[in-house]
Amino acid sequence: MTPTATADTTPHPTPSETTPPTETTPPTNTNADTHTHTGTGTATGTPAEAPTRRGLLRRALPVLFPLAVVTGIGFALYGHAGELAGLVLRPDSVPYLLAALAANALAVLFSMSTWRALLTDLGPPVPGRTATRIYFTSYLGKYVPGAVWGVLAQLRMGGAAGVPAPVVLAVFLLNLIVAVLTGLAVGPIAAPWTIGAEAWWLVLPGAVTLAFAVRPRLLHRLATGAARLARRPAPATRASDRGMRRAMARATASWLAGGVHLWALAVMLGAPPLTALPVCVGGFALATATASLVVVLPDGWGAREALLLLALTAVLPWQEATAVAVASRVVCTLSEVLVGGGALLLTLPRRSRPSAP
Repeated sequence: MTPTATADTTPHPTPSETTPPTETTPPTNTNADTHTHTGTGTATGTPAEAPTRRGLLRRALPVLFPLAVVTGIGFALYGHAGELAGLVLRPDSVPYLLAALAANALAVLFSMSTWRALLTDLGPPVPGRTATRIYFTSYLGKYVPGAVWGVLAQLRMGGAAGVPAPVVLAVFLLNLIVAVLTGLAVGPIAAPWTIGAEAWWLVLPGAVTLAFAVRPRLLHRLATGAARLARRPAPATRASDRGMRRAMARATASWLAGGVHLWALAVMLGAPPLTALPVCVGGFALATATASLVVVLPDGWGAREALLLLALTAVLPWQEATAVAVASRVVCTLSEVLVGGGALLLTLPRRSRPSAP
């Protein structure tokens, strides 16, 4: 019914029933009340300005995040071009470099498989292309100082894919814990050649990881404690025992493949192959897992190299060990960018073709 029809059907009041004009609320009072209400929010600046700031951040994040990733990658490669060129110019080094690139690329794929196993176990079904884009977008964010960028990328893209924020955070936290624990468990492989007989205590991380593999539910208690230390809510969802074991197995495979890339580089510069294999596999896992906790550095830059040197000097002189540590950084960066960038290109959203008239 239109307003005109309503006015026609409403009975007109008699003069005695009509409200005197003096008792009507002046328009100025209504305006004043409205002005006072809006002015209260504007005076503090919080209700009116906070949504605007959040909106600006939401719009700027898709632009700033890729720029920050490119900057971080450039920082990781800066100053290493000379060392890499010196290695590549040697004719006999090319097969070793290609093997190192392939091994670390395989490690990256195993790493994605670990995250995907947890997401499949905890969250709603997500198409493979979408999950790949979510993972590698956040994965390349490790080149930006601070661990928050990867989380933000997963929250934003996961939410768009229908994954609740608590599930995204639980997958991120469990994936980090699984990676660090398995890395610390693989690391002591290098201990007999780097530390000697005094390295018996390094079997403790392996024993702890084995206990978590037998009783994966203990990992959730560890995740709850880590969330409390970070003053964040504990994960609201729990992965199944089978899902956790699958993730731990794939994370271990990732560390083994990553260690093979370091082994190829060490053998290239003269390390004994049999002795260097456990040293490189264990040293790479221990150095990378430990450096990943240094969130103020892009991808643990500098911290990982220092730890790698301690392991590599067991099989190489100091100068060659330094060259291998630098070459490892370059090879890892190149392989991660190639695999991550290639995955993002292959999973670009398909444009729907307009239907023929």
